[in-house]
Amino acid sequence: MTRITRTSLAIAALAVVAMGASACSAGAGDAAQAADAGGAQKVLVATGASPKPYTFLDENDELTGYDIEILKEIDARNDELELEFQVAEFPALFAGLDSGRFDVVANNLSATDERREKYDFSDPYIEAQFGIIQKEGAKPVSTLDDLAGKKTYGEPGLNFTKVLEAYNEQHPDAKIEIEYTELDLQSQYNALAAGQVDFLFNELVVFNGYGGDAGLGLEFTELDGGYLADTFGTNLYSAYAISRQAPDAESIVEQLDAGLAELREDGTLVELSKEFFDGVDVTPKD
Repeated sequence: MTRITRTSLAIAALAVVAMGASACSAGAGDAAQAADAGGAQKVLVATGASPKPYTFLDENDELTGYDIEILKEIDARNDELELEFQVAEFPALFAGLDSGRFDVVANNLSATDERREKYDFSDPYIEAQFGIIQKEGAKPVSTLDDLAGKKTYGEPGLNFTKVLEAYNEQHPDAKIEIEYTELDLQSQYNALAAGQVDFLFNELVVFNGYGGDAGLGLEFTELDGGYLADTFGTNLYSAYAISRQAPDAESIVEQLDAGLAELREDGTLVELSKEFFDGVDVTPKD
């Protein structure tokens, strides 16, 4: 069984960029030494520790979540990798991948075509169910067109925000009002319940954790995945992102894929999904 080292550090994106070159060379050297010595390759996995239940710190300040426990299970079965986890601010995750500071990012990342131009990705481990969250009794929604003129929150860089931005580009005369925010998800759901915004655009499992189980009087309406993919290029599949600056990045991808395949075949992936998502199976069906 390989050893897992966890480091909980909040790193600002600018700090990561500034130290990127020196950090990258040091990390590469450590990994190369491990490989030359015939030991396990050290792989630094970064995460924002949010949103729950994908990645979060539990009541004992220990890093866990669906994304994280999959990697821990792969690590436990693989003698060629030694995973170390580090918590960073969300914008710093991509800066760290760009610079090579981080080898892998685990944060429910959609493997979009845009991101694939810069990073390698593992096979997917999530097939998302996207939808609109409104107050109970609100007018039903079937497409984003039904939300023209309404107000919502958007976090820069998130897949949900990019879809709304793409909608606004296609409908300049019937835009959705996006208020960019750094509010945490629970605060966003509380604000929706208080009427400060008209809707939220999110995933079913996130709604269950922050809205459905919180007694806020909110309801989730699923949007057709084919409509989102065909109209806005939405990628419904989440995967681990691997830096192309990482030592032997191709091997990391291959070993993560092999581990995911094993977890799918023996049912562990479904078990973890149901454990973290209240019995819901989010694993890819195709």
